[in-house]
Amino acid sequence: MQKKIVLPALALATALLLGFLIGYAVWETVPSDSFVIGGRRETGDLISDYADDSRGRIDINTASATELTDLPGIGPELSRRIIEYREQYGPFAEVDGLLNVKGIGEKVLEGLRPYAAVAEAPGG
Repeated sequence: MQKKIVLPALALATALLLGFLIGYAVWETVPSDSFVIGGRRETGDLISDYADDSRGRIDINTASATELTDLPGIGPELSRRIIEYREQYGPFAEVDGLLNVKGIGEKVLEGLRPYAAVAEAPGG
């Protein structure tokens, strides 16, 4: 009689533990409408500890390759192209200058525009 109770109880306990672990893993994933910036999850207004701009935007003229990948739609390859373009032609005068980088079109630009900035030059 005792074996009939122990096995279902063990199975139930295992199922509850697995359910908890799966639920916890899903709960901790980053939602599709947020970004991970410097190890911090942000939603709504993007906030970055390393951004030069006071509004929390990423300066595309000074950001590293890793920092650029924090922009929506920018992966490692586009990040590399942005830096190569910056090195070859100098700093961007405006965020729309990213359209000159191969692989960045209007759709990508629209997605990252609220999060990217070009800091004003000193004295300007």
